[in-house]
Amino acid sequence: MSRYFLSRISVEGFRGINNEGDPLVLKFRPNAVNSVFAQNGTGKSSVFEALHYAIKGTVPRLADMQAAEKPDSYLSNLFHTRGVATIELTLSPDDGGRDVGIEVQLRRDGVRTVSSSTGFVEPERLLSSLDEDFALMDYATFRKFIDDTALERGRSFSGLLGLSSYANVRSALRIIENTQAFKADFKIAELEVNLVALEREDGKYLGQFKAQYELATGLNPSSDESKWNDELLDHLKSIPLTTDLPETIGEVDFDDLRSVLLKAEGGEVRQQLLALTDEQTALANVPEESLPAARNATVLSALITEIAGLHESTAGAHFHRLQVAADAFLKSTDHWDLHVCPLCGGDLDSPIDATISGHLDTYNTLEGQLAALETAFLQGDLIDRLVALEDVKNLEAGHAARLSRALRSTVEVGITKDDVTKATERVAHLEGLLVARKWSVAAAISELEKTVPPSLVHIASQVTAVEAARYALVERARAQRDLTELRTRHAVFLRWKDFIGRALAIFSTAETDLANRTLEDLRHEYQETFSDIMITPDIVPALSRAGSQEKLAVELSSFHGRRGVSARALLSESYRNALAISVYLSAAVKHNKAPRFVVLDDATSSFDSGHQFHLMEAIRTRFQQPQRPDGLQFIIFSHDVTLEKYFDRLNGETDWHHQKLQGWAPYSPISSHGQQPDRLRIDAESHLRSGRTTEGAGLIRQYLEFVLQKIIRQVRIPVPLDLSINDHSRMVQGCLDAITYAVDIHAAANQIILTPQQVADLKSRHAQAIAANWVSHYGTAGASAFTPASLLGILASIDALQRCFQYDESGTGAGPWKFYKSLKART
Repeated sequence: MSRYFLSRISVEGFRGINNEGDPLVLKFRPNAVNSVFAQNGTGKSSVFEALHYAIKGTVPRLADMQAAEKPDSYLSNLFHTRGVATIELTLSPDDGGRDVGIEVQLRRDGVRTVSSSTGFVEPERLLSSLDEDFALMDYATFRKFIDDTALERGRSFSGLLGLSSYANVRSALRIIENTQAFKADFKIAELEVNLVALEREDGKYLGQFKAQYELATGLNPSSDESKWNDELLDHLKSIPLTTDLPETIGEVDFDDLRSVLLKAEGGEVRQQLLALTDEQTALANVPEESLPAARNATVLSALITEIAGLHESTAGAHFHRLQVAADAFLKSTDHWDLHVCPLCGGDLDSPIDATISGHLDTYNTLEGQLAALETAFLQGDLIDRLVALEDVKNLEAGHAARLSRALRSTVEVGITKDDVTKATERVAHLEGLLVARKWSVAAAISELEKTVPPSLVHIASQVTAVEAARYALVERARAQRDLTELRTRHAVFLRWKDFIGRALAIFSTAETDLANRTLEDLRHEYQETFSDIMITPDIVPALSRAGSQEKLAVELSSFHGRRGVSARALLSESYRNALAISVYLSAAVKHNKAPRFVVLDDATSSFDSGHQFHLMEAIRTRFQQPQRPDGLQFIIFSHDVTLEKYFDRLNGETDWHHQKLQGWAPYSPISSHGQQPDRLRIDAESHLRSGRTTEGAGLIRQYLEFVLQKIIRQVRIPVPLDLSINDHSRMVQGCLDAITYAVDIHAAANQIILTPQQVADLKSRHAQAIAANWVSHYGTAGASAFTPASLLGILASIDALQRCFQYDESGTGAGPWKFYKSLKART
């Protein structure tokens, strides 16, 4: 797979860069550290944000804003009349392939388009492949790494280690494995309630069968359930007057049997006796009054009381919806300050997510109890008993309205204590009627039996009992089929739950082992890098993950002799920053992902100058390719003037490429130049020939400073210590003094390599002309006293001053001109 260096970026109309019609272009070298210096307000952060938007589709600073502030409206430059922001990236594959040009455009209405100027087939996919945690980093990245919780640090660091896909799988497995979520997704609670109900039905019909079997035969059924139907049929065949029966009990027409009995005996009394016998059988199938219904009523009342208390502790449905919306908002962003209210923007004493979680837990508990109340009512003994009693025929004169049906219809709006009381009273009333009806039917049968032959009375009761026993077997078989199906489904779900649990445990162990081995591979690199930056062998950082958890601990294996102490608690800001940078850079060079570049924006904000230099040197010598064969390309943005001197000093080296941004948005375009004299001179001359004296004079000042510093570096002229750190206006005079003094010393020692003419021109013409006619006057009166022609003369004097320290390599006077190695050696 090709990896890509970033060789060019062009920005127009994005964030603080207007540059309408003249895009800001920065070119980067893959084989050198690329530094970009810019004073505050000259577009440095906008370039970094342009890269971030092109690759990731977001700007971090705007992503942290609230939606009411309309952050997306600030992506395009406010003063760009075309209303289209354009970002162009040129990516160079590290395998020597053809450069890829990608253009990202953003219209003011928020429409983003991605295309390739070089015909790359899937430019959006390529940009997505560059979206790695190590590609774009700023000071906030490193600060967050240390300040995050161990869990958040571990999850974010998985991406940096290249393990984000494993972390995502682990997170998904954990979500699936969550017991409450699992039960809710697969409706396990409802399934388990139905299982209990069917088990109760199975027991109820078994009890009915045994009772009717004993009533019909006077015996208990055999232990072999498969013979029960045949035993019922055999007993039916043994009853007088029941001839020509079919082969199976299921084919028996019990209505025909009753007709046979009626024909055999005849008369209205026989019909009454058969009807009463059937009713007695039905009444016998109704279980005796038991305590479960009363216990269920007690449970229901307790649940209702608890739910009422929960209702009082909440603020209602509207408040619930508000909390759900706030929770969804916080989960949708990683950048919200948890101590700021997302609704009003006010400051909070405690994190908002914990408050919201507490409210939602209360509502979840309430919803759970409401569901439990509904289940306890609909599947409970009280309603079952009420339904069973209301199903009994002839139990109540006038067939009063069924209370069970009315109560079931109220479940959606909520069961109250009054409903439970009504059901309890209704059950008690019907229990009394049931007992009375049983006595009444038994007494009527007893009176009728006196008027009919005992044999027919017995036959009729046996036939009715066999029919009731057969019905119980049919219903029990139906309940058992349903029960078997539900048990199978329940077992499948439990096996799945067990499988996910074991898979999570195995995967978590493997992912942790991989992460720990990766951390161990990084240990030597980041410890050495940290030591190189901070120059402190007495402080040794260590990263670790405990057990199979995702938490990443940042500790100090050694802190001035103390071991296993907290880095976050003990290290100052600069040390914490250095530790984070060391870890990130060490992890970055281990990657083989698509981006082979790292962009750092103001990463050294907390460093002093010494540690800044150590970090730059670590990047240049330890991580930058080709110094390190498997290294990366580094692009460093900074506004630090001390670092600028370092950048300028290294700019002439082959492994360093330096650029500077200039301009004043929105009053002037942002431009870049490579800190080369030709660019400054050309721009200064252009301004002067156009009559823009003030602009030209400012560039002459920069051009002179640059040339003097270049002479000092190239010819190795010693300077006083205070001059090397002095950024005030007298630096030019100080440089001139240092140069002329060094020439005088070498000339006096007869060691000067400069020709006599060069020495004479330097001392009698150029140095004096520049110092007398430009430096002192510019420092007191400004540029207004000079005409464009005189300023052009100053440019010529600066060029002539530089030529005093160069020789013509060809010897023809036409160049090329090269600097002497020193004041006493040519090469």
